[in-house]
Amino acid sequence: MSDPSVIDQIAAALRESSNPADRVTSWMCHWSLYRGQLQCSQCQAVQMPQAASEPFVHRAGCMAAGGEAYPWQELAALLCRLPQRSNHRMFSRN
Repeated sequence: MSDPSVIDQIAAALRESSNPADRVTSWMCHWSLYRGQLQCSQCQAVQMPQAASEPFVHRAGCMAAGGEAYPWQELAALLCRLPQRSNHRMFSRN
């Protein structure tokens, strides 16, 4: 594999952050959600949420193959670490 791209370097730094939102941003450097499907940012292979318990299958030659095998579970774990919404309202209604 060649040298990591700038995006990979940024994602690695964010993944090590103590801020949960940074770790979600790191995940988003490699994955996207579109119309309910999870998509690899490198090869554009997709996986439906119903297949979340199966390893993600990248297209042949994908540079991201060998990374996170269960990205749906990784996303779920990251989202569980986000701060909970407080009971106060941010905007008052007139």
